Amino acid sequence: MKQVSGEVGRRMRIADAASLSGVSTSTLRLWEQHGLLQPEYTASGQRRYTDAHLTRIRDIHRLRAVQGLSLAAIRAMRSKAPGPAGCDNAESNGSRDPHQGVSVGARLRGLRKAAEMSLREVAVRTGLAPSFISTLERTSLGASAASLHKLAQCYGTTVTDILATAAPAEVSSGHEEVVRSGEALVLPMLGPDIQVEQLAKGDLMMDCQKWCLAPGAASDGSYSHEGEEFIHVLYGSFEVILDGHSHHVLGGGDSIYFKSTRLHAWCNPGNETTVLLWVNTPPTF
Repeated sequence: MKQVSGEVGRRMRIADAASLSGVSTSTLRLWEQHGLLQPEYTASGQRRYTDAHLTRIRDIHRLRAVQGLSLAAIRAMRSKAPGPAGCDNAESNGSRDPHQGVSVGARLRGLRKAAEMSLREVAVRTGLAPSFISTLERTSLGASAASLHKLAQCYGTTVTDILATAAPAEVSSGHEEVVRSGEALVLPMLGPDIQVEQLAKGDLMMDCQKWCLAPGAASDGSYSHEGEEFIHVLYGSFEVILDGHSHHVLGGGDSIYFKSTRLHAWCNPGNETTVLLWVNTPPTF
């Protein structure tokens, strides 16, 4: 039984968690019995739920209501993949988190210091609030694809480089051109609903990635950069908005190719996880 710690953050009673998530208290207790939830407990034995618990409750509810999965199936899925449902992750398939405890926020702060820029100067260049930049540097939380790309452009680098820079040096196996199943680097930092696997190693002309997007996952804004990009949807649905007005909704088997200099935003508008292959050339994302 996990007891309430001294962490700062909202702690809700079971009735409050049930009201906010639209799930009954008896259902929450049932899911706990099945190992799907692990609420915190006060010294007097009262359950307490955090915002992270609410996210998990809603995810389980969606899997039950939309995909019709049993509790056993959801438990097996979540023990295998705590990222977007249906996607493998670093813990389950052997893929490595390239940071291994290194803070991406610290990496961003290091880039800003190296550029000898203040928070206000970065804010002016990127259009992001100084408070947001400061919080991101301190906590590594709250970034979106669009905000990270703005920061990467400001510091003269790429999002992929920011996320993968802390990867430990690897001894060459003599087969660097091959990335085996389960050996792809998993790039963190785009939130719990987005998982990105790096499918190619080395100083290459193409940035080849596999993206898994939970329902509702989005870029949270438009961005542009040099180069061209190709996206192929393996399954699920994917919406791309080009130039702020040209909407394209893709399904499994569909592809799109466009110049990266066009403003683009994207989202998963469906009710299931979307998996796609995303290639940028040159690697400017």
